[in-house]
Amino acid sequence: MEFTERALVLRVGRFRENDVWVKLFCAGRGLLTAFAFGGCRSRRRFCGCLDSLVLADFRVEVSHRGGYNVLQEGVLRNAFPGLRGDTRRLGQVANCVKFVEAVQLDASGARPVFDLLLETLATLEGGVVGAEMLPLLFKAKLTFEQGLRPDLSLCVRCGRPIAGHDRADHGFESGGNSDAADDSPRLAFSVERGGLVCDACGDPAAEPLCAGTARALEWIGQSRPADWPRLRLEPFMRRELGRVVDRFVAWHLGLRWENGTYRKI
Repeated sequence: MEFTERALVLRVGRFRENDVWVKLFCAGRGLLTAFAFGGCRSRRRFCGCLDSLVLADFRVEVSHRGGYNVLQEGVLRNAFPGLRGDTRRLGQVANCVKFVEAVQLDASGARPVFDLLLETLATLEGGVVGAEMLPLLFKAKLTFEQGLRPDLSLCVRCGRPIAGHDRADHGFESGGNSDAADDSPRLAFSVERGGLVCDACGDPAAEPLCAGTARALEWIGQSRPADWPRLRLEPFMRRELGRVVDRFVAWHLGLRWENGTYRKI
């Protein structure tokens, strides 16, 4: 059986003198590993395709017993040259790629995440997103795309509107006052319930945050990667956002960043 898939090459490794294995993230099939026999010396079949962070159309043959995938040829679509000379941006991409691998998407959920990852790569090529922000934004957005986007308009305990939430100055968009003092209302985010808790209800286990951080969290759910360079947050907001997103991902996806990789917990 053969199939053709547009895929992003995540990893490449050699296993014999002229043969390589590749880990692909496919638009229609999710993550898969395939072998390119003779790939190290075949310039015509795989011209420019067997390198990390390459987008290509691959023709793949499944072995007769279905045990492994064999790459027959590839057509290069984008090598993202603007990323390759910048180690800072490559580090941001590596964090995003590791998160995609850790989530272990199946075929049914691959397409929106595939599109999100390509948009993120294109955004990094064309603009600047803070090194500490892009992996966080990507992680939050991907998690929300899995049907886990929180509703931040109502208290998750009593169902009443969050007072003052819609009046907060969250300090993003060009011209936003990122140096303003934090005089916005204090709230709390319940990781377990996936939403805000009002002052009347309270929740000692919830993560405290200001209304500006809550608005930023809401904005991430509505945004696309092309919007992310406009985001401007004060340092304390970035810390609050990081704590909320990290705990949310750990609770709902069972993943935690430890020692340079995502681990199941």
